[in-house]
Amino acid sequence: MPHGSVAGRIDMRSCPRDRCEKNRHPSLEAPGRPGLPLRHSAYHRPSIALCCFTCEPRAHVHALLSFDQIHRFAMSRLIAFFSFCTFIAQADPVLIVTETNLAQRIHAQNPDLIAARWKIEEARGQWQQAGRGSRPQLDVQWSHDSRFREGEIKLGVSRSFPVTNRLFWEKEISKSLLEAAEIEVARREKEIIAEAKTLLIQTTALQQRQRWLARDARDADQFATNLQAQQLRAETSALDAAQAKIDAARLTIEQKQLDARAASLHAELKKLLGMPITAQITVDDKLPPMQDVDAGTAKSRADYQQALRYVDAARHQVEHELANRYDNMNSGVFLNGMSQRDAPIGYNRDVMLGFQFSIPLPFGNDNSGNIATAKASVERRTQEAQSILTKAQHDAQGALAEMQEWQKLVTQIRNELLPLADEQLQLAQQAHAQGQGDLAAIFLARSQKRQLHLNLIDATSSYHLARIRHQAALGQP
Repeated sequence: MPHGSVAGRIDMRSCPRDRCEKNRHPSLEAPGRPGLPLRHSAYHRPSIALCCFTCEPRAHVHALLSFDQIHRFAMSRLIAFFSFCTFIAQADPVLIVTETNLAQRIHAQNPDLIAARWKIEEARGQWQQAGRGSRPQLDVQWSHDSRFREGEIKLGVSRSFPVTNRLFWEKEISKSLLEAAEIEVARREKEIIAEAKTLLIQTTALQQRQRWLARDARDADQFATNLQAQQLRAETSALDAAQAKIDAARLTIEQKQLDARAASLHAELKKLLGMPITAQITVDDKLPPMQDVDAGTAKSRADYQQALRYVDAARHQVEHELANRYDNMNSGVFLNGMSQRDAPIGYNRDVMLGFQFSIPLPFGNDNSGNIATAKASVERRTQEAQSILTKAQHDAQGALAEMQEWQKLVTQIRNELLPLADEQLQLAQQAHAQGQGDLAAIFLARSQKRQLHLNLIDATSSYHLARIRHQAALGQP
């Protein structure tokens, strides 16, 4: 037998373990040495003999495996095991999306928010720059005659100063705009969170519909199979069996339509979460329980707070325009040196130090147009803020009333209609089994029960969608 090969013999006779060495097959003998067992051959490496027994009838199997073959087998399995562990470790984990971790993911990874935060930095830079005066100026004057014997040079430093508190109001305006930018980003974040929660509820409701349709499809397939068996025994008509098969196929088509819708919702949800295209997410297939919600107040809404900051900025702008009625005052200091010829004495060289002022006169421009514009802007901003608050209160009240109606419908379907549909289906099945009812009654009862379950899912999801709108109207997270 060649090196590394396996040889065996199956003896259907009774072969006890202590006679294994006697029932040796000729193929197990050493090559060129008849009668000498292979394990005693000098031409073969040490090996292991494996014996196994079966009963009724008992079979005896001899096998020889070389140590090299066992080593290669063990190493291949070990390499495969470590490769599998490495693949599992490098695989991307599936993210379980819930309402709890939704806001944290959006805050950290949403690309729109990452871009919007730079608007805050822009407003912060404008705030840092606002309220600063003009730079000082260096004034240089030099004159001389054609022979460069007489001349004059003047060096001075001047700067303009506002005579009003214009710079202070510029700083206050920029501060209000900075706060408005921060609130705007927070408002956008809450809008994205509300949109993601809406997609999450829709996905969860869709999964519940899929689970119920899959269960109903299995029951329909089993019912169609039973009718086909009854048709073969001539216990039912071929029309009823075909109708049951069509009903089961229709449920399968509805499941595929829901699968396509689920893929679209998952893509939209991953986009809001800022996840890669190839990332995998999963959503809990249970809707959260319904809870009572207070009416609340809409004054904490981000857009209302942002509108109030714009009102403050408009009021500061009025003060700023009032301060702009007077221009800046210029002042400075200069050093003047001159050289003049005084015949017959010679050249006189004089050095003088002086100060200069430039005060604007309050004539010609009272800035009345800009002042009127700023005052009108205050009124407009105030009305916009009030309009936002009124609209938010109406939206919150409407969402709260909608929640109450959906809650009533869910209670009615769960406590009254579903038990009645179950009872109706059982009666239809019993009547058909006893030959007192037709198959159409069963189809109708099954369809009514299915529709009630789907209505229950839709009503529950609509309740939570109204809850999300109510929270968004009140500015709640």
